[in-house]
Amino acid sequence: MQGDVQPELLTIGEVARRAGLAPSALRFYEAEGLVEPAERVSGRRRYEPRVLRRLDVIDLAKRAGFSLAEVRELLDGFEAGVPASQRWQALAERKLPEVQGLIDQARAMKRLLGTGLTCACLRLDRNLLFAGSDRCRARPSPFASARGPGLVQAGLLFDTLLWKDASGRFLPWLAEGWESSPDKTQWHIRLRPGVRWHDGSALTAHDVEFTFEYLMSGPGSHRELIQHQGLERIVAVQATGPNTVVFGLEAPYPPFEEWVAGRVLILPKHVWSRVDDPFAAEGPETTMGSGPYLLESYHDTTGACTYDANDDYFLGLPYVRRLEFLALPDPLAAFHRGEVDAVNAGGEEAGFNASFGAVRHRTFATMAARGEWARALYFNLAKGFPFDDLRFRHAVAYGIDRDELVRRVLFGRGEAGSAGGLGPSHPLAAPDLVSYRHDPAQATALLDDLGLHAGTGRRRRGPRLTVGLQTSSASADAAELIAGQLGEVGIEVGVEVLSLDDADTAAAEGRYELALVGYGSLGGDPDWLRLQLCSTIEARSRIRVHGYQSRRFDDLAVRQLSAPDGATRQDLVYEMQRVVAEDIPMLCLYVPTRVIAFDEQVFDAWYFTPGGVWGAYPGALNKHALVTGKKIGF
Repeated sequence: MQGDVQPELLTIGEVARRAGLAPSALRFYEAEGLVEPAERVSGRRRYEPRVLRRLDVIDLAKRAGFSLAEVRELLDGFEAGVPASQRWQALAERKLPEVQGLIDQARAMKRLLGTGLTCACLRLDRNLLFAGSDRCRARPSPFASARGPGLVQAGLLFDTLLWKDASGRFLPWLAEGWESSPDKTQWHIRLRPGVRWHDGSALTAHDVEFTFEYLMSGPGSHRELIQHQGLERIVAVQATGPNTVVFGLEAPYPPFEEWVAGRVLILPKHVWSRVDDPFAAEGPETTMGSGPYLLESYHDTTGACTYDANDDYFLGLPYVRRLEFLALPDPLAAFHRGEVDAVNAGGEEAGFNASFGAVRHRTFATMAARGEWARALYFNLAKGFPFDDLRFRHAVAYGIDRDELVRRVLFGRGEAGSAGGLGPSHPLAAPDLVSYRHDPAQATALLDDLGLHAGTGRRRRGPRLTVGLQTSSASADAAELIAGQLGEVGIEVGVEVLSLDDADTAAAEGRYELALVGYGSLGGDPDWLRLQLCSTIEARSRIRVHGYQSRRFDDLAVRQLSAPDGATRQDLVYEMQRVVAEDIPMLCLYVPTRVIAFDEQVFDAWYFTPGGVWGAYPGALNKHALVTGKKIGF
């Protein structure tokens, strides 16, 4: 009778490769008693294949937050014959705050195992290929981009003190604890111990102190950047210990968690203290942070880039091990062919909107949510008549058919914006604001009252009215439609299309009469309106409306910051929106629906970040999901 066939033994290198471990980690597990000592064949370690299953269990237990002692108990601390599920349950019950997270992870494992039995298309490498409009247009350092897409990718390399998950609540990220003083003028931050920069150096409170000094008064001060918004409220940042920091504020600041602790990327002092011009700095040190990924490659011309997981990340090895952002001429077509795993399919891109409905994919799924980014028409009131005349601004608002813009620019995937400035879905969006529904008769009556006309063949008193409308290529289609609509009511519009960078600069410097400006933050803290419209703020940014001055608005904007309770603040924010809707220094034209198309067999933990972090971003590219493989919690 033939004897039992012995399984083929594996070398330490083969086991490490299959398990995704370093050989040193395998030796460590063996020394800690988690893995049976290897046999020696000709002086070299050899393992039976069943060790791979044990390593899988160890990896899962570590991801669930079990200590080495708990992992050892899970593997060997029960009587023989006790099922693995009972062992897991017994340990889970000791970690009540984490039980729900463990259940979510177990469900994900069950779904993954079931899919693996039935679908030959499943990818097990946990690589994620992404394509769309959110490519980074500069090397993803914290200072390379003033816009969301670049900051999203910088956020893969660097970390903030707090971060959001799908619930919109703040998670402890670099900070493991935080609290305010009773009067809300101080915030005490306690950092996680043991966090390290990519080069192995320790991240400490002195790095946090340095970061804010560098941004507020050092070489990194630049008020046009979104990550600087709100820093003017800080009067002092002091490291009071290796892992403790105290922020002093000039007055209570309701958005502190969202716009300071949850937005500012913490910098390594030992790198940036040597950089005098961070906006011109280049080189690998500019992308060396503490984040869950390391930049493996970046293409200067196309913006395509690749990120590899940080094996030593303080939250554990990221669930998605590799990220590739591809520069493709037709991302949706590439998704249809299975060349990419996910594509951002929202926004103004005509090609996306026209072809989205035709996309088919055998494991194709979509996720949509109401938008938190808008395209708005800005009036430059500093240019004088007629832009500073309320009747003219009202005439323009009534002359534009925003519903037609939604149909023709967004192909119906969006909604008209609110005249109050916040997003239509914002929890503090004021009810019953004037809507400025398309009313050509009202528009022409207002222009007649001003004594203005354009050469449309209609006889009218007054001088010929011709205005300039500035736009970037991203909203050129909308600009042409607006020019046609306003032409129908007697306003001749000359459209000037600039590159995105040139349009941003011109908007920031006020070199326009009318301009189409895109901005996010429609779902975030309503203090955004103060930063956008308050005349007392000295900042030059593309989102600022030039020449607008309203004492009423300024007073409300200041008072809402020190409101004693949420109800009082809500009333003040409502009134701010009523002032904006009446004065109409800008008109929010449309808010695109957020959409992502993805292969659900590759990754299905996508979600849109409520309120965003940097304006409307990170959108669906929230690193919490990429790190944990989950939507809520750790």
